[in-house]
Amino acid sequence: MRKAYLFVLPLLFLFTSCAVPVRGSDQRRPHPKVSATSVVISFLEALKERDFESAYDKVHVFSSDREGYVSRFELLYENYDIRIVDYRVLATQLFKDTAIVVAEVEVDYRELGEDKRQRARYTNRYDLSIPDKKWKIVKDECIENCSYGPESGDGEG
Repeated sequence: MRKAYLFVLPLLFLFTSCAVPVRGSDQRRPHPKVSATSVVISFLEALKERDFESAYDKVHVFSSDREGYVSRFELLYENYDIRIVDYRVLATQLFKDTAIVVAEVEVDYRELGEDKRQRARYTNRYDLSIPDKKWKIVKDECIENCSYGPESGDGEG
């Protein structure tokens, strides 16, 4: 009987150690209330509605203040008469405290000096980070169908 306890006791410890939640690196991982995907959707919706103030709240821009960011987008949208027709998130990849969200965006625009409107569909990659307990877009980059008019080479949220 004593030999059975010697066999069962280590197994019991083994199973109970697996049941206890492991503390460590996951506990230090930030857990924002709003997902990275939701931030990108809110950002694109704000651009669609031409609400550049709200769009600014979704980005972490080092080289521009709110007023400069808003005026730059107002000028860009006015010059090219940009309208976001539709968008959809294609993929999200989460890491410890960064994320990548890929979205397809369909845009209606007019080249400078042209009367005819054009439509383009491009794929954009948004890199996000958690600077202040919230996901923020820190970089965006066109990754497919990038060589059309107004936003080619823009590269900043």
